[in-house]
Amino acid sequence: MIFYFSGTGNSLYVAEKIRNKIGSRVIDISKAMTENQFKYELDAKESVGFVFPAYYYGLPTIVADFISKLDLTDTNPVHIFAVVTCGANCGGADRLLNTLLKGKNLHLSAFYELPMVDNFIFGYDLLSRQEQEDALKNAEGKLMGIIKSISVKGTSDKPSTFLERMLTGAIYPIYQRGRKTRKFYADNRCNSCNLCEEICPSKAIKMVNGRPEWTKEQCIHCVACINRCPQEAIQYGQSTKKRNRYVHPILK
Repeated sequence: MIFYFSGTGNSLYVAEKIRNKIGSRVIDISKAMTENQFKYELDAKESVGFVFPAYYYGLPTIVADFISKLDLTDTNPVHIFAVVTCGANCGGADRLLNTLLKGKNLHLSAFYELPMVDNFIFGYDLLSRQEQEDALKNAEGKLMGIIKSISVKGTSDKPSTFLERMLTGAIYPIYQRGRKTRKFYADNRCNSCNLCEEICPSKAIKMVNGRPEWTKEQCIHCVACINRCPQEAIQYGQSTKKRNRYVHPILK
C-alpha cells in the first residue's frame, strides 16, 4: 500500500511507477483527508510506502496530519518505506517521519531521497523547460534503483547527517508557522476555469464571481494553484510574475 501526496506531480509519478513495477494499492492522501478515511487493512506481508515532497527540509503539513490519524490493522512487523522527492536534498525529513511513525507504534524501515524538479516558485525562478526535462531524465535512473531496493525490502540510501538535521530544525518551523495565503491572487489572465479550486488540497480556494479567493489564513503551500494554472494567472505577491512554472508530464 502506497500513500502519496503530490502538488505538481513528482510524487504522483513516483507512486505510480512503484505501483506499476511491484504492484500495490495507491492512496491519495489529499482525498483520504477530505473523506476522513484513515483506517486501512493490510494484506499479509504487505509493505507500506509513503511518497511525498520535502517542504522546507521537512514534511508537508497534510502528510504529518494524515500520519497522526492513520490507523493500520496490526500486522507487525510491517516493512515501511518512504520516497521523498526534492530539489537538492530533504534535510532531516527522515527523522521527522520516523518520529511520527513511532507515535503510531510503527518503524521506518527504509528512506529514499529522490532529487527531481524543484517547484518552490516563492523563493526563486524554476528551471527552464529543457532543464526540467533533463532533471527528470536524470532522476529516472535513481528511481529504478529505488524501486529495485523496495521490491526486496531493502534499507535506506543513507541516514540524514547531523548538519542536515540541523538545517531542518532551523528552517522547517518557518514553514509550520507560515503558509499564509494573503499574498495569493489571480491577475487579469484568469479565465474562471475553476481548476485551482478543484485541485487545492487545503480546500482554501473558492470561486467568487468567477475569480478565485483564498478563504483560509493558511494552506499547505504546495504551489499547485500557481504552477498548474493554464493561464499562469495565479501569483504570490510580485515575485512569481516572471518566473517559470513546473508541472510534471503525468498531470498534463
